[in-house]
Amino acid sequence: MNEDKRCDEGRRTFCKAAIGGMSVLSAAMVGYPVISFLAQPEAVGANKPLEIPLERVAAGQAEYVDFRGQQLIVLGTGEKPRMFSASCPHLGCNVLWDSGEQKFRCPCHGAVFDAQGQVVKGPVSSPLTKVNFEVKNGKIVVG
Repeated sequence: MNEDKRCDEGRRTFCKAAIGGMSVLSAAMVGYPVISFLAQPEAVGANKPLEIPLERVAAGQAEYVDFRGQQLIVLGTGEKPRMFSASCPHLGCNVLWDSGEQKFRCPCHGAVFDAQGQVVKGPVSSPLTKVNFEVKNGKIVVG
C-alpha cells in the first residue's frame, strides 16, 4: 500500500511539473511576439517622402504604391500625373484601374469613377480622395 501511495505521489508530481512547464511555454509563445512587437523601434525612414520616377508612370496607366500604410494610385496622363487614395469612399475597398475604358472600378459594389476621380456610377456619392504631391527633378514626391 505504501508503494502505491509513493507511485501516486510520483505521478502527481510529474503531472504538476508537466502542466506547469506547458503553462510557462504557452505564456512564452504568446508573450514573446507581443512584447517584441511593442518593443520595436519606430521604422527607419517612416517620415521620409515617397519618390516615384515619372518614367515609371506611363500615360493612361495606373501605378499602385504604398505610402505609410496607405495604398495610393498614380495615374499617368501624359502631362502632370494625378494621384488618389486607392480606397473607395463607400466601403474602403481598393479601386482598380480599367485602362481600356480609362475608369476606376470598385470590385465590392460596382461604383465607377472617371480618370479625374469623379463618380460616374454609384452607389457611392463622393469622389476618390486626391493626394497632394509635387514633381521635382523628374520624380513625383509625396509627403
